[in-house]
Amino acid sequence: MPAPKTEAAARFIYKRPFLTLSLSFVVIIICLVLASGGLKVTLAPMVWYDSSSIVTQRQFGYETGFNGWADMIASSGADASNSAAEMTSTLDTLYLVFESEDDTTLLTTQKMKKIREIEQGVVGLAKFEEWCQIDSDTGLCSEFNTLTSTLMDADGVLRPDEDYEAIVSSVWCTSNDDKANIAIALAGAEFRCDNHPATTGKNVTYVKHLKSKLAFGGPLKGFESVQIETSEQHRMLGDGYVSLTVAPHLKKMAKEAEELGIRLYFGGLNPIGGVAYGTVLSYLMTDMMLAIGSMMSVFMYLILQLVDGESESENECVKFLAKFNCKGFFLAFMGFFEILISVPMSFGLFALFGSEYISFLQFMGLFIIMGIGADDIFVFIDAYWQSKDLLKDDTEEIQFVHCYRRAAAAMCVTSCTSGVAFFATAISPVPAVAAFGLTMGFMVFCDFFLVITWFPAAVLIGERYLQCCKKPEPPPKKEEEAEKDPWDSDPVKVGMVEKWFRSFYLDTVGDQRYAGALCLFFSVFILVWLTKAGDLKVTGDLPENFDENHMFTRFRDIVVDGFPQSGGIPKIDVSVFFGLDGENPVNRDGLDPQSDKVSNFAYYDSSFDLTKHETQSSIAHLCNAIASNSTYVYEKQVYCFMDDFKDFLNSTGNSWSDGTHGNKIISPEFMDFQRVKFAERFAGGKMKSGVVVMGENGNNRQPTASELTAIMADATRLSKLDVFAFITFNSTLPLKPSLMDLGEMRDWMETFDSMISTYTKSTTVKGVQFCLYWYFMIAGEAIVTTTKQGIAISLTFAALVLLVANRNWILASLAMLTIIGVVGAVAWMMILLDWTVDFLGSVCLIVVIGLSIDYTVHLCHSYIHSPEVYNLHRAAHAATEMGVSIVSGAVTSFWASFFLLLCSMTFFKRFGAFMCATVVISLILSIWFFIPICSFLGPSRKQSTGYTLSYGDICVSDPRKNKNKVKPDSDDEKEEEENAKKEKKEKEKELNLEQADAEEEAKPQEEAT
Repeated sequence: MPAPKTEAAARFIYKRPFLTLSLSFVVIIICLVLASGGLKVTLAPMVWYDSSSIVTQRQFGYETGFNGWADMIASSGADASNSAAEMTSTLDTLYLVFESEDDTTLLTTQKMKKIREIEQGVVGLAKFEEWCQIDSDTGLCSEFNTLTSTLMDADGVLRPDEDYEAIVSSVWCTSNDDKANIAIALAGAEFRCDNHPATTGKNVTYVKHLKSKLAFGGPLKGFESVQIETSEQHRMLGDGYVSLTVAPHLKKMAKEAEELGIRLYFGGLNPIGGVAYGTVLSYLMTDMMLAIGSMMSVFMYLILQLVDGESESENECVKFLAKFNCKGFFLAFMGFFEILISVPMSFGLFALFGSEYISFLQFMGLFIIMGIGADDIFVFIDAYWQSKDLLKDDTEEIQFVHCYRRAAAAMCVTSCTSGVAFFATAISPVPAVAAFGLTMGFMVFCDFFLVITWFPAAVLIGERYLQCCKKPEPPPKKEEEAEKDPWDSDPVKVGMVEKWFRSFYLDTVGDQRYAGALCLFFSVFILVWLTKAGDLKVTGDLPENFDENHMFTRFRDIVVDGFPQSGGIPKIDVSVFFGLDGENPVNRDGLDPQSDKVSNFAYYDSSFDLTKHETQSSIAHLCNAIASNSTYVYEKQVYCFMDDFKDFLNSTGNSWSDGTHGNKIISPEFMDFQRVKFAERFAGGKMKSGVVVMGENGNNRQPTASELTAIMADATRLSKLDVFAFITFNSTLPLKPSLMDLGEMRDWMETFDSMISTYTKSTTVKGVQFCLYWYFMIAGEAIVTTTKQGIAISLTFAALVLLVANRNWILASLAMLTIIGVVGAVAWMMILLDWTVDFLGSVCLIVVIGLSIDYTVHLCHSYIHSPEVYNLHRAAHAATEMGVSIVSGAVTSFWASFFLLLCSMTFFKRFGAFMCATVVISLILSIWFFIPICSFLGPSRKQSTGYTLSYGDICVSDPRKNKNKVKPDSDDEKEEEENAKKEKKEKEKELNLEQADAEEEAKPQEEAT
């Protein structure tokens, strides 16, 4: 901010503090109105996908086509409308998983009674009937699908333990000692029907895990179908019921179950479903409660630092209590409000760009801005108090203008560097990362706007109207103290931190031996850190929401590992789909990047004709080739719709091999056949494969059965159908994407793509593969690229800001060396903790540049504007002037970040660790490296320029000359200054005349002598 504009703003605020406060409040209200325009919280996994990649868009196309096929399977097949009776369809499913804490079985009356109590407790919750799925036959709420029901008698009472073995043998198992379908779905993997007590040595059949399922119904009120605005219905379920009612109740029941040796886990398997969303949201709400602790700690620290009441009493308790005057509380409240309100203000600006959703990553800004905002407040208030001390003989206005000009300039530099560092993350194509960068950038600048308008006005109001315990006026200064250095204040009257800086710290850094040792020590460490930083692994992984021991993580792990489908080993499925336009798969116009909706609709390949025998033959050969490839497929587990089509033709007395019945693949009869096949596979926990007609000539509307029959009779219409088809197989991919690096994923995908092309290159069939892992692979590759770009942008901008702000390349170079040292130290810390550059790590490495520069910039600003001449003295001046401010800012930043370490979500924990480490490392290097190295290599003032310019300055004239001299702006003040000058000149003339007369009188005496 240019000095003239800064001075004008300062004078405006000084003369009109209430008006300034009012104008600031108007801006706050405008931003809050923008934020209240309907922003929604999203926990959808799509926020981590690189939607700009063609591979990701093809994945979206598959999901769109698959949802269309699922809608077809769910429909009755008749020419009915899509509407359904309220709550009769399944919207989402709640899963309860019970685990025995030790080697004892869950099959005991005591434990099964507790499990039944937990299940009945859920269906007995308030307003359950408003969300349950309605049984179309009975008209009542559906009950849990659970194995406990098989252990009850006709009256609903649990049978005794001795009856369990007979029930297990007759209900849970088949006559061939295979699991029955109900046991496949609900009993753990350790349960085997051939695992009888006689062979295991146990009294009863060992069951470590049991699973229960409860369906929530749809469509909800106001919706015609669960397929219409599905994401909004899931959001209503998660927000309105699961997070507020179901999850808190189950957390309470989990504690009670532990007393009986039962661990209870719960959640949903649909990653974008209302149950999973509501469950994660309940844990997120618990973590956000820690934000209250963070805010209160910052508020209390602000009070301790801003109160300045004094008492003449000799009693220490009285003195301490007297400090807490109403002005201090007022300033602490206004400063705290300024920090807190910048969060919704940033959301308002974020919404101004057309955004509709905010992800939980953006809420981490609350913890970050607590430290940044408090740091700015301390910079301003310290500058205010120091200006009053330095300019005691000047007017209050001159003191305020001097303080405002100095503090605003320093905060402008730090806000620009921090804000741009956050904005640098916005270049990421990953929506959650980009949204976080934008929000945090807005947050920093909102806080800067308020700290130079709202807070200065509050300080003036507090000084003028809220002096409850006003400091006593200092005694008149004695003549012998008139020339005393203002920085040599009585150490008894300064704070502990300031006393430390002026005594021990200056004694240490002022000693060139110690300063040199510190420079050498940290220089060696910075070189080591930068060398080790090259060993940092870049994976691009998406961290788990919670650590491995968290209830939600255990739930997902047990569901995947403990309940394998069909009694086998769980595997990652991969699909190959046909019929989409590979170059332009989906339409996402108008969708928010963080929307949980994958597309508006899909674009289909007009050249794909599935009714041709050649096309069907090509796909059939591809299915056989995939099944025989053990490198990619697990035990030939391939599910191909062509096998279903052949069975369908055989069941109707036709043969596929004669090639004359190809058009029946889109017939209503085959659609009904697919529904039967799906029911069989679903009961056995097997994969899906199918065909669906998605529309005619791009209209994106599934035709009814009668329309399909009419289309089959018209060759012209038949050739214009949009058909989607897919096959699925169990792959050899590991169960977690983190077990593969990005290169291995890319090789796997590209090699399999080559195989698909080999079997389809001679036809118009264009098969594309789908796997959830490819979402993370593409996003991870984007993270790798944008991390490098973001770090380069942040470092470059930081260097430019330091150069422009200080106009001295020597000082800017030393500051950049310190910042690079902080980045290297954080990278070295990541290596020690075995962390990689994943989604969160990439954000932190970019952001750390903006955070680490704050303390160094404040010291630079104080150094370059110091009135001292030599570098040693200028470095000491910077440390004593800004030391208290940066330590206070570091304390609040660290304390606010510390609460993140207590969160359950992995993102919050790791980000808190990054913040704490960055604050500590930045503070250490700025105090113990930057100041000592400036005392050696920092620029001193040039004697040849009259000590106005410094070595390394990049300007021909010193813009800081007369910087501290405040010029009056009113006509009266100018007139007073001119009159004072005239009076001074007249006095000088009178003095000269008196001296001349005295000399004339002395001449005769000299001659006589």
